[in-house]
Amino acid sequence: MGFEKEQNLRVLQLCFIGKILSGFTHEVKNHLAFIKESVGLIGDLMESKKSLSKQDLQENLTILHSIDEQIGKTSELCSYLNRFSHRMDYPMCTFSVNESLEELIVLINRFAHQKRIGLEKDFQKNLPMIYSDPSRIQLIIFSLIEEMINKYDKNSRIVIKTESLKDSLMVQITPKGNVVTSVGETRLSSFEILQDVIRQLGGNLFQDDKEVKITLPLSEQALTETN
Repeated sequence: MGFEKEQNLRVLQLCFIGKILSGFTHEVKNHLAFIKESVGLIGDLMESKKSLSKQDLQENLTILHSIDEQIGKTSELCSYLNRFSHRMDYPMCTFSVNESLEELIVLINRFAHQKRIGLEKDFQKNLPMIYSDPSRIQLIIFSLIEEMINKYDKNSRIVIKTESLKDSLMVQITPKGNVVTSVGETRLSSFEILQDVIRQLGGNLFQDDKEVKITLPLSEQALTETN
């Protein structure tokens, strides 16, 4: 990969991390706002009455249960971000593609939800582990999904599928909906960078009007032989 493409890749990576953090902070703010509002509601109910009836107690318990659920969602979201950040600790390692994609989908779901686009998983169970660079694969998948989110109309769906092949695995991304935005030259140059990254990882990236397919070798040996 040439110097200019390396620089452009760094820009893509920084934008990717920035968008993940932006989406995360917005989600956490929403969760905290809900908790604050719920606590305030309980306080108002208790202050407005000298004694609490069974109905009042039940309402308070319902609100407390909602707060507990919201705290659980916030904690889970923090766990996903923590795992995401640690993906960069080991550029090349053995990992589960399904787990890394699950993590990515949770962290970018807000962007799809804003456009009223659904992200759907079709993961093969017991998918073999892969030796590769998880953070760069997440960058590639994010870039492709983000393009589809910006390109397709509301109420569209994007299906992310994983499948085991003979000596490799495949990630297939299939949009289902109506195209509303055309793709310009800037995106094409980014796509070339993504293709270069996939080649460095010993895989292939193919795209047509219907879907995107990424194949990646399973083993370190296969990656070494490709390079």
